[in-house]
Amino acid sequence: MLDFYLLADNQNMPNYPEEEECKLIGSIDDQIFDRLKVKKIIPERFDYHSDFRWDTSLIRQIRVNIQKHTVNDSDIQSLLLLLDTAKSYDSGLVAYAD
Repeated sequence: MLDFYLLADNQNMPNYPEEEECKLIGSIDDQIFDRLKVKKIIPERFDYHSDFRWDTSLIRQIRVNIQKHTVNDSDIQSLLLLLDTAKSYDSGLVAYAD
């Protein structure tokens, strides 16, 4: 699973989320991640098996990409839950592959 944690844009990315007591907000599996990349929702440069960070501006760009697709898509809904949570905290996200 790819675990997503809240991380403020001005905060350094920790090696492990436990180091900074980051708040886990959800996970997606590799199949959902791959389908979202095929749909061009998640940019190609991100790899499921590598840790990465999305700042608030990238999250906004991803939301714009989502508007071009059917929102009833279950893969998109899974991602929207994560993005909506980050937005409600006015936070970016960091993802850790486990």
